[in-house]
Amino acid sequence: MKRYLISLTIAGMVAIFFLYQLPRTVVKNEGNNSIEPHSFNMTTADAVAITTLKNFIKGGISENYITFADSLARYYLKYGFLDSAKAVTMKILRKDSSLQTQKKAAALLYASYERASNITEAGEYAREARKILSLIIQREKDNLSAKTKLAMTLVTTENPMSGIMMLREVIEKDPENREAILSLGLLSIQSGQYERGAERFEKLLSLKEDDYEAMLYMGVCLLEINKLEKSSELFTRIVAAENVDPALKSAAAEYLEN
Repeated sequence: MKRYLISLTIAGMVAIFFLYQLPRTVVKNEGNNSIEPHSFNMTTADAVAITTLKNFIKGGISENYITFADSLARYYLKYGFLDSAKAVTMKILRKDSSLQTQKKAAALLYASYERASNITEAGEYAREARKILSLIIQREKDNLSAKTKLAMTLVTTENPMSGIMMLREVIEKDPENREAILSLGLLSIQSGQYERGAERFEKLLSLKEDDYEAMLYMGVCLLEINKLEKSSELFTRIVAAENVDPALKSAAAEYLEN
């Protein structure tokens, strides 16, 4: 099996694996309003949007600063400029400490954590995301999505069990919480507990039979425990299905070829 597919599966990143093919250099000069789209494999429309948004937030005086800055950070994430996305996110937090803004910032930082290309970088973004997620949970104690994301950042610390326990707490409160079940399944893959992982993903498929992300991960688990016919069946279903994320379909096809 191809190792890069396994690593993407562990990180829950199959749906955006194409980002790893893009350059990851930081946009160092925020004052430079010209962007050459071809140098970043960037569409002309996105290059124009980035330049426009940078102009809108220049000086921090725009009435819609948070909205514009959030959009700019998301464009940076789209093209893998994680440091630039983080820099804009930090500006957002300094500008406004409202719960709504904290949620936007947490989403951006967590996405950077997911998209990080190495463990060290992932740990750095996880720490930043963890700070904001903790603040959100202080204000919304029953925010299970924030707790699930916080748990996944805790798995990167010296006490990963604290994150796993938090995920279990989320499932105790909501036994059908997809985000928490999926996260535990991915951690099972990471630790080589493929049978346990298959149980998690089977649970998700019982809740939604066309959950193709869970189907792909279950296929990976079954493949690892040599249930080749069943895993091949799942990968084939993904490839044959309509309205499936192209990246998921591509990953399933890759597994079928090997």
